[in-house]
Amino acid sequence: MSVPPPPHPHGPAAPGAGPGSPWYPVPAPVPPPLNGLAVASLVTSLLCLAPLGLVFGCVALGQTAGGRQRGRGLAIAGVSVSGAVLLLAAAVVAFADIRVWTLPAPGDDGGATRPGRTTIASIGTGDCFDPQARPSVGDPSSLGDGRVELVPCTTPHHGEVYGSFPLTEQGDFPGRDRITAIARPRCGELFMDYALDPMAFGRLQTYYFHPDERGWESGNRTVVCWVARPGDAELDVSVRGNAADLDPAQREFLSALKPLYTAAALRPVEDQQNLTTATAWARRMAQAQAETVRLLKDADLPGAEVPTGRLVAELEAGLPFWQQAAEAPDADVFLSRLRSVDEHNGEQHIRRIRDLLGLPLPAS
Repeated sequence: MSVPPPPHPHGPAAPGAGPGSPWYPVPAPVPPPLNGLAVASLVTSLLCLAPLGLVFGCVALGQTAGGRQRGRGLAIAGVSVSGAVLLLAAAVVAFADIRVWTLPAPGDDGGATRPGRTTIASIGTGDCFDPQARPSVGDPSSLGDGRVELVPCTTPHHGEVYGSFPLTEQGDFPGRDRITAIARPRCGELFMDYALDPMAFGRLQTYYFHPDERGWESGNRTVVCWVARPGDAELDVSVRGNAADLDPAQREFLSALKPLYTAAALRPVEDQQNLTTATAWARRMAQAQAETVRLLKDADLPGAEVPTGRLVAELEAGLPFWQQAAEAPDADVFLSRLRSVDEHNGEQHIRRIRDLLGLPLPAS
């Protein structure tokens, strides 16, 4: 069960000849050099080294101006991702990224072999599990044949399924890129609907399985979304939580923050290669933040009224900058507005409210 390597980029196709004329391969024009800092900006931002990504991106934007070097899109991506990470690093669940594994078609011996053992394709929402084959050092993208052992969520476990959905595409296998474009945002939304208080767990990482080409041909159309701690760390409780364990004020506060957290969790990563994608996400963030402000104003949070008022004021002060970022005409303006948003993230007020309401405080 391995991830196929990403498709290699192809250069411009050589033009074909007109009727009756001979055809000769035409070499593609030599592109300007790729700016190394632009690549470094995107890579460091995706590796959660947001401050470095931001610095590299700013420098690269200047060096790639006017088409002197390639990589301006990568610089924009690095700057945007870094800014978003810095803005919400302590206020939202940290999605390091969404990892992908493909599921092979079931063999003749597929399915559960003994009690507690089955395949990832056969388990349901709320199930906790341990893979029968952990990712190896040589091939971290492999989970063997997808066999897992179901375990109680109250015992140490590697993963928890939080949702699944069918792909509606028909006909031929649509390809990994197309499935990823569908699964990434959908799994993100499902997780925010599933977990009552993801912030309480600190750093989490979401993953999903999807059918490979052989599985697709055999009729498998299901994407399975699951969550784990990064690396070899384990969970010892369900990330879903229990609403019965929360009092009304705690539930109201978490519900008020949900629009903002959901939009933040859906920030573009792989597809954030141009200003259009970045500004579209900023527009969604502006709408989500406005909704969170409205819900906080209506919330009844006894004992936390003062920090709640301060949080509302901070978020309201940041709203115009999200809106300006959504309308930014270029990367420089977008970055400037993102820096302004960061000054009004309300992180300290969120932590204070959680403390007063008796909600767990994640590690800073």
